[in-house]
Amino acid sequence: MRCPNCGRTVPAMRYCIYCGVKLPQALPSVSRPQPTLPSSKQVPSPVAPPTARKVRRPFFPGAKSEIEQLMSGITVLYERKASLLDFFQSGEVSERVFLKLYKEYSGKLNDYLKARAAKLDELRSTLEEKRNVLSDIAMRLEEIEIRAKVGEIDPVTYNQRVEKLKTEERGLNETVNSLNADVRALENILGDMKPSEIHDLEMKIRRSKSALEKMGEEGKVTQETLEFVKSDIEGMLRFLDSLIKDRKEKEKKLREQLETLQTRYKLSELSIEEYERRKREIQAEIDKIWE
Repeated sequence: MRCPNCGRTVPAMRYCIYCGVKLPQALPSVSRPQPTLPSSKQVPSPVAPPTARKVRRPFFPGAKSEIEQLMSGITVLYERKASLLDFFQSGEVSERVFLKLYKEYSGKLNDYLKARAAKLDELRSTLEEKRNVLSDIAMRLEEIEIRAKVGEIDPVTYNQRVEKLKTEERGLNETVNSLNADVRALENILGDMKPSEIHDLEMKIRRSKSALEKMGEEGKVTQETLEFVKSDIEGMLRFLDSLIKDRKEKEKKLREQLETLQTRYKLSELSIEEYERRKREIQAEIDKIWE
């Protein structure tokens, strides 16, 4: 630095080494930290977001977990078969692999359905036995009451017998309620799907059936595969239709009402306000069908 008094170049000290004048203090230079780029090793690899798990509707309250797992397995296999049909028609899987997996899923589904039927028969039989025992207890309670009224048994004996039978009755009622919940769950195939989801599944399989038939016409699938899968698809469609047939009939009638309403409006029988009001009401009824 240069001394302001003598003009000589001097080291940056407090006083000039030549004339002794106090030197101005230089401000310390502030070095800005340079941003450091992380090395390739430090850059975290992108993490794929977790796959969202589809939340199913619960079955009837009180059903045992093993029953829900069985019924959930049936639903999953129906969905897997539908997805596999989609993959095949889009060319994402070869015919050989498709047929192998389709037969595997069909076999598992049949096993699940057989297990369901066997369990349902077993529970219904047990339920009938428990109901018979409850009926017998009710008769015995009535009998004891009459015996007490005619003086055959004393009040102490009466109370003891009644309490014993009531305790047994309460236990049986709990068992019957649990059995009823299990039976209802087993009777409700695809019960963990909304009606709208069952309808969507049916439409998806119908589209696959049409695509498969077209592939057969174009020679893109062997006749053996076509006949096996087509027969199985038709069985699935009949079953799915049976689950929502009443809802589809109701929707059909409401849509006919909607069409009639529109025609009446075009013929000037209805005002725009009346037409829009009634149209909203009918559409709301249609929406409720598939909730």
